[in-house]
Amino acid sequence: PGNVLVWRDGRLGLLDYGMVGRLSEDDRRTVARTILALSRKDKAEAARLYRDAGYAATWRGDGYSWTSGAPILDDAVLHRFATFHLDRIDFSPIDLADGRKIDTIDLLRSVRERSVPDWVEQARRLGGLLMGVSAQAARPISLSKEWEGIAAE
Repeated sequence: PGNVLVWRDGRLGLLDYGMVGRLSEDDRRTVARTILALSRKDKAEAARLYRDAGYAATWRGDGYSWTSGAPILDDAVLHRFATFHLDRIDFSPIDLADGRKIDTIDLLRSVRERSVPDWVEQARRLGGLLMGVSAQAARPISLSKEWEGIAAE
């Protein structure tokens, strides 16, 4: 988009401050811990951080084998949501804790978000923008790998 620039030294320049938000210190730490969990492929930690922050989604049950309205507790599913929000676009199948595999597109069709913490909403808006720009440039990236050093500080 025309409201995001990449400077020669690699920094991003934001021209539209409608994309800018404020995060509390606790939320900033949670974002940083989530980015570190994603960069280290720690599914359990990424899922725990999402759960502890109040992120909640349920199965719709539209012809799928899951009970409609049942909360999503599987770490691999919550990790995939965090991946889409803060890391990269990944449509590979998901291995569930009960041994089943689920197609990611089927997952997205069969889920309803019930509670999205503000920091998740803000992070996924920026993450989606950056992942979309990189995909359009045929240069897909892992945001968590790019941000790992900053998150560790």
